[in-house]
Amino acid sequence: MKSRIISLLIIMVLSPIALFSQSKADVRHQKQVDELMSKLSVKQKVAQLFIITISRNPSEKTKAFQDSLVREYGVGSIIIMRGPIAQFIERVNYLQSISEIPLLEMTDAEWGANMRFAEYPAYPRQALLARIEDNPEKFLYKMGKNVAKELKDLNIYVNLAPVADVCPDPYNKADGQRSFCGDPQVVADLATAYMKGMQDNGIYACGKHYPGHGDTYVDSHYERPIINHSKEKLYSEDLFPYNKMIANGLAMVMVGHFSYPVIDPSGDPMSISKLCVQNLLKGEQGFKGVVMTDAVTMQGLSKGKDPIDINTAVYKAGSDMILMPDEPMKAIEAIADSVSRGIYSMEELDAKVRKVLTVKANAGFFDKGYSPIVKDLDKKIARATRRDNRLIRKMQKAMAKSSKPEITPLGQDRTLILDNQGNKK
Repeated sequence: MKSRIISLLIIMVLSPIALFSQSKADVRHQKQVDELMSKLSVKQKVAQLFIITISRNPSEKTKAFQDSLVREYGVGSIIIMRGPIAQFIERVNYLQSISEIPLLEMTDAEWGANMRFAEYPAYPRQALLARIEDNPEKFLYKMGKNVAKELKDLNIYVNLAPVADVCPDPYNKADGQRSFCGDPQVVADLATAYMKGMQDNGIYACGKHYPGHGDTYVDSHYERPIINHSKEKLYSEDLFPYNKMIANGLAMVMVGHFSYPVIDPSGDPMSISKLCVQNLLKGEQGFKGVVMTDAVTMQGLSKGKDPIDINTAVYKAGSDMILMPDEPMKAIEAIADSVSRGIYSMEELDAKVRKVLTVKANAGFFDKGYSPIVKDLDKKIARATRRDNRLIRKMQKAMAKSSKPEITPLGQDRTLILDNQGNKK
């Protein structure tokens, strides 16, 4: 325990390698961002912070709503859910064609593109990969590299992964084997390797669910978990992986919807806690990248609350991007109005928007624009499948040699909902 705390302190003393630090910023891209910022209205700036959902088979009413958000409000990003690739490409290409500023596309690809697109092979879940004993970081880096290639083929530049939760129970149904294990050093090493594999190959990684969702049986999609860890456990376990990832250039962090009383005694979820986002993540840990919420529609945050209040609360707490909001048009209007009236500062808004636009600039959107046509998709999927399957077979052989206890793979959607006392609901 003491060695972990000492290691943590050493990491915190070192200057973090921030994605947006001036020493690494491309001057041309910064000029592009500056020029664009000078042209945006307050409402357009606020809209750049919002991430809307693109699901399979949207109704005509939903399409019209999305079109209006993109064309009239200038929403900044989209998250692509599970469904057939070709269907998504057609829809996304249209939205990109009517967007004045290219949309940033993201998805959850924790075990590769297969998590959202069945056309790709599925990598083992993180809990299974943690069983590899012979150079697991090498496997995770290669996996990150391969997943980056999958996503770039689809013009997706953000992967909402890796899961950096320290989970002491591999059968934790709230986490579904999405986290590596209960050893913070192993989680830190493997999450960082996966992150670097993606980011070294042009895809932005997003560590989640900050500051640590692993030690609970409660699913924040349906209820608000409570993490009753001590301050020592917070620093030596839950924050440990984030410090290593931040020190190695982590681009994004997703803040979860659970209470952590030792951080914020009010009982508020971390996603709307300034003590968590501003004081701990941005302040104490020195994170300079993009901070986003988990989906704000999740019941761990939204249960019994007004959608507009939720969106403004996560904005006030310090998040730079708001994921999957209810009532996005009203929320954009409300935040823009508060900025115009001086309730929220223009400087704070500009800092948030600058981060989002810098991601787009560094992805090359303002150099080459968005390429709306994904050519030779079948060939790209076939090439990715051969590449992925080679690595998956090697991973499976490495796992078969492991002396660690076996873990039975779970189905992707298997979930058991428990209350905060661990009772089945």
